[in-house]
Amino acid sequence: MNVIEIKEPVSIFLNNKLDDILQIHGEQDLKRYIGFYSDIPSPLKEIFSFFHSGFNSLFIWLNTRLPTGHYTAQESRELLSYINAIQKFRLDLAPTEVAFDLCTYYKRVIEECKPFLKVSGGSPIPPNFKEVNIIEMGAIFEIQSAISIKRANAAIPFPIKAIGEGSYATVHKYKDTFYNRFFAVKKAHNNLNEAEYKRFCIEFSEMKKLKSPYVLEVYKFDKENRQYIMEYADDTLYSYISKHNNTLDFSKRNNLIQQIFKAFIYIHSKDVLHRDISPSNILIKKYDGTDIIKVSDFGLVKLEESQLTNQFTEIKGYFNDPQLAIVGFSNYEIRHEIYALTRLIYFIITGKKTIGTFTNDHFQTFFNDGTNPNIEHRYKNVQKMQDAYKQLITSLQQVNV
Repeated sequence: MNVIEIKEPVSIFLNNKLDDILQIHGEQDLKRYIGFYSDIPSPLKEIFSFFHSGFNSLFIWLNTRLPTGHYTAQESRELLSYINAIQKFRLDLAPTEVAFDLCTYYKRVIEECKPFLKVSGGSPIPPNFKEVNIIEMGAIFEIQSAISIKRANAAIPFPIKAIGEGSYATVHKYKDTFYNRFFAVKKAHNNLNEAEYKRFCIEFSEMKKLKSPYVLEVYKFDKENRQYIMEYADDTLYSYISKHNNTLDFSKRNNLIQQIFKAFIYIHSKDVLHRDISPSNILIKKYDGTDIIKVSDFGLVKLEESQLTNQFTEIKGYFNDPQLAIVGFSNYEIRHEIYALTRLIYFIITGKKTIGTFTNDHFQTFFNDGTNPNIEHRYKNVQKMQDAYKQLITSLQQVNV
């Protein structure tokens, strides 16, 4: 591994984290396993050594308690504290140049411990819990600085860079030197429950079925590493509009909107509802002189035969209809999608996420018809919405919204 250069904001965060550890725990556990992290710069290698030592000590004590079936109260609390701390630490660093992961074996042990650990009174150890193999001859943390792509009989490593972090996954980009182009890899978080990870898998399988220039293409699912490779896009719609809002003319905004219509007419023709429409989930891929929208993040997709809908009744997309709080997210239908698409079009036209005062009566009518509190009065589908939009293009060219 090459020596990693830690940028100043991350360095400040890590130094503060090390100071916190020193104040509470002292220096005794900072050096014990530091030799396994010699390629990692300070203070991250000291922090890794601290957690490595802490987990090992607590797992060793857990092993001694197996015959009794009871893990003592103080150590139960400490192990819970270590687990929560390392998971938060990992999420904090996920979008940075020092994104890291815990080794697969210790991740599994932690997932087996979490259900029985208690904050008081000690913890009952399940009778089928096996003795932990303590890792004392190697690192338990690894910087996620590369991805290995299998090609023929070899695995070729490519450096990766974190570019996004969501509730369920982290997205990195890398350049494949064979194809001389960038790709993205979306990796599920380790702490997902079974239903959440199933959603992650469904997202890939449904995107794999969709064949449209306006839907982000996915390529290959890696079950072992709980990740998949997908097309790389240059920007999010939110970032693109925010950066260029003062210079974007109507023709460019209109071009993006027409692509949005084409994308969702196609998506809905496949009996798929996205359910998480937002400027951050619509990406922009730049070609020579052309910007193409790419619909992404199908993690909340609703399928006709899905049994997972009820498990996500509390999840709402960025622009989702507030009426869903009353009718329930499991009852999401195409006219709720129309609401979100109307909000999205408003954002493309104005560059604003919040609704302001209208100066263009035609656009206000279009917006009201897409977001009417009475769902029966909304556009019935995206085609009708597009037809209505076409009627106001001339007005939008002449009068501000």
